[in-house]
Amino acid sequence: MKQIHKKYLLLAHSLAKKNFGKTFPNPTVGCVLVKNYKILAKNSTGINGRPHAEELVIKKAGKKTIGSTMYVTLEPCYHNSKFGSCAEQIVKAGVKNIFISRVDPDLRTNRKSINFFKKNLIKVEVCSTTEKSNQLNKFYFVSSKLNRPYIKVKMAISNDEKIAWKDYTSKWISNSYSRKFSHKIRNISQAILTTSKTIIKDDPRFTVRMNNKIIKFLPIIVIDNSLKIPINSKILKYISKRKVIIFTSQNNKKSESLKRLGCEIIIMKKNKYFQLNLKNIFNKIYHLGIRDILVEAGGILFTQLLKKKLVDELHIFKAPIKIGQKGIPLIIGKLIKDIKLKNIYKKKFGKDVYSNYVIKS
Repeated sequence: MKQIHKKYLLLAHSLAKKNFGKTFPNPTVGCVLVKNYKILAKNSTGINGRPHAEELVIKKAGKKTIGSTMYVTLEPCYHNSKFGSCAEQIVKAGVKNIFISRVDPDLRTNRKSINFFKKNLIKVEVCSTTEKSNQLNKFYFVSSKLNRPYIKVKMAISNDEKIAWKDYTSKWISNSYSRKFSHKIRNISQAILTTSKTIIKDDPRFTVRMNNKIIKFLPIIVIDNSLKIPINSKILKYISKRKVIIFTSQNNKKSESLKRLGCEIIIMKKNKYFQLNLKNIFNKIYHLGIRDILVEAGGILFTQLLKKKLVDELHIFKAPIKIGQKGIPLIIGKLIKDIKLKNIYKKKFGKDVYSNYVIKS
């Protein structure tokens, strides 16, 4: 691929990155339209996934699109949208060349748009910036492949990898700088998953805050086998502003009360160990349209998720304190070094050390 084409594709990636974490459940896509080496229009996927980047650039360029070249970070959609598929709009606009960074795994589109372009004599090239596309929309590609959300786990731990004192008196382990950054992680997530035990012990609000102001209410998913969540929990105080989904095995008066409050109650059968099946829960969450989840819970759930291979990414904040052997461990029977991880980012927040890992397959 010529350097000039790579330049425009990298620009498309930069555009897509601006809306990272804001387009769920759709991927964020960047698009650049060029003619005679001049940019006619450039844009990225709109907030909440609409309108698509290709629609926006075609609309802005108008009749100048005839004979142009398009650079896009993901194969344009083939399935119908409000004004027809992006593939149809591109053909109608008279685009003559299209450079695509990554084929769309969505079966409604997968190579159908590429074949459609070729039938309409548009020159297509799938390019060498695929890795950037994978990183930008990892949630989309993983969830499409596995039929479950992309699962991230966020934890604050001591230097000896404990998440709390035995009596759970430790409200915060990480410092204020780390906690401020953790809200940025929430802000680029589609939903938060927790357990009733975490709600009982910590009673978190699970809001997204910036400069001490609430800027977003993410959907909250609670795994609560025995339906122990307190009715006066802080997360339920915001029920008019957010969705709360509770997975439980209990269908009783309390579940009816929670429904009346506005919670969505999903009843599931216990497995032979008298627990809810985690894989079934995440498959159900996927079919609810949630493609990206941030898990904020304790070491027991984290250990179970690891055993079931239901973790894709870790956000670990390590504080320079020691809790000791009687503390609550991050992972039951293991340390972080025992997991196959790739460290993709590391930063210090005061004396805390933040590490972002992906799980090696």
